[in-house]
Amino acid sequence: MKDGDRKSLPRTTKAYTMKSDLLCKLGCTAFLLLFSARCEEVKADSAGGKFVYSEKTPKWLDQGWTRDESAEFYLKNQGSELIPFEWFINLEQSDSEQLFRAPESLEALGFIPQPKSRENPFELPIGFILDDNPDTVDIKNVTLSSFEPGYKKSDYPRTQRWLGLTCASCHTADITYEGSVLRIDGGPAMVDHESFLARLTKAMRATCEDPGKFERFRQRNSGPDGLFDTTNLKEELRSYTVHLENLVERNRADHPYGFARLDAFGAILNEITVAALGIPENHRMSDAPVSFPYLWYAPSLDYVQWNRSAENPLGRNVGEVLGVYGHLQLQGTPESGQFRSTARMQNLDRLEKLISMLKAPMWPQETLGPIDQEKAMRGAKLYAQNCAGCHPTRDDKGQYPMTKPNQGGEKFIRTRSIRPEVIGTDPKMVTNFLNRQAYPGVLKKYLKPTDQVPDEVAAALVLKAAVGGVIIRHLNESRLDEELAKGLVANNVSKPENPNTPDGYIARPLHGIWATAPFLHNGSVPNLYQMLLPEERRIKSFLVGSREFDPKNVGFVINQSSGRSFKFETETVDGRPIAGNSNKGHSGPLHTQMQGDDGKFRDFSDAERWDLIEYLKKLN
Repeated sequence: MKDGDRKSLPRTTKAYTMKSDLLCKLGCTAFLLLFSARCEEVKADSAGGKFVYSEKTPKWLDQGWTRDESAEFYLKNQGSELIPFEWFINLEQSDSEQLFRAPESLEALGFIPQPKSRENPFELPIGFILDDNPDTVDIKNVTLSSFEPGYKKSDYPRTQRWLGLTCASCHTADITYEGSVLRIDGGPAMVDHESFLARLTKAMRATCEDPGKFERFRQRNSGPDGLFDTTNLKEELRSYTVHLENLVERNRADHPYGFARLDAFGAILNEITVAALGIPENHRMSDAPVSFPYLWYAPSLDYVQWNRSAENPLGRNVGEVLGVYGHLQLQGTPESGQFRSTARMQNLDRLEKLISMLKAPMWPQETLGPIDQEKAMRGAKLYAQNCAGCHPTRDDKGQYPMTKPNQGGEKFIRTRSIRPEVIGTDPKMVTNFLNRQAYPGVLKKYLKPTDQVPDEVAAALVLKAAVGGVIIRHLNESRLDEELAKGLVANNVSKPENPNTPDGYIARPLHGIWATAPFLHNGSVPNLYQMLLPEERRIKSFLVGSREFDPKNVGFVINQSSGRSFKFETETVDGRPIAGNSNKGHSGPLHTQMQGDDGKFRDFSDAERWDLIEYLKKLN
């Protein structure tokens, strides 16, 4: 076999040179099947741990998708590359010989299990995929600009097979109730992503340092009959472990996020301005976690993100990929590879099209109980009087309040931005994004006006320059025909009629809100009943992590202590508020109070709260 022939064959890591004679006898297809079977032979038993893994068939609610479209959303590769795929498949947990990917272990972190199938031979949860990307196979073309100084290129795992995470890992929900499982596509996931990364790096560190663990890991990665050369595996694993440990530490906050929350903006800005630009002084703590937003109707809104900061779908989605393990080069010049990335533009465009078809889930009365229509009618009047001024609803013709047509002739649902000092909710997410400054480094020349750019600029501008460069490079280099390229641009034209300053929180339509607990942008209120209480009466702490639904209060049960629970707290033990965790705000007139006949505002009565909740169940 010639060297040139070897380059076209499937590979796993840089040092895993396949024994050519054996490979020629097996053939590529037979080899992959044999390697998959070998990996399955070493799957650990499911015993151990407090959390009991249970596989139940979910009931999909009618949200406008076919099952094939749901599967496409779960599996669509966006360019995220966290760890070499075979490493993840063969990695043991830090404190046992059980595989890290054991379904019950990942479900204990909130990830939704999927049954083993031809498309999912390793029984990975929703949103975990094989990213088979030829762009990262050749070490000469792999960018290491987003890695810490001193990282040796020779130790980089040379592979085109990576574990990728998709949008679905954070935007798919299962709701359980008395033995039934309801699937909510596009709903906020009840996952603890922060703990997942911490446990993954801990398992990798243990494998580096424990000779027995490493030898089992090496044998599994060597493949059937030692098909792969693993001579350099330990050096590769050590170097990449340090890289992921640095990533975890870079985005660590003083208080854990827990389930259903993540400071995605903080992490994205750190990965762009600190890691990719190589400027440690740009680091800021990622201490403004927010709930994963629900996705239905998002493409129809003029702005998205909790701080109403994004209007261009492709730019928003590329930024997400770059912050969530996409490979990126910002150093150098366009001629030397600047703005090269693994972001999959066409796939991101397809995901946006899929989400545009997604509808809010209707309250499943056959599972969660019937809606009291009389209460809902009274609640509709209360909503119109107190809530509709901020949260838009459809008129008698079924239309939302819309923007004027943009340059593409499209209209979008008009949303409002409400500043923290007005709404009273925790300001951390808005202030972090609005006030964060960064040194732009090599991106300074892409900021305008170029002759007036200061040494430090808004970090959001640096992010915008990085994302814009990646998109432009892709369009210039892609082999799309002219019509496809025009379509990619046209589908992602900027939406709004007027520029927006992201100094407040978005008030969006509340259709399907019943399926999106916990509430407020930071997940600090567990259910709708608590949302309608005055802020001083809301509970200060509760357990989060359970998927078991509470159809009365409309949220998840908050007193279930199990292997999947986290105590959310708004205050420290000595009564000091925890920044980012406040459950105050959205209280008072037109929020938790209504205007009486005497013109004065008073708190909702309990009966009025239940009427509003019944209407919110029905809102669709």
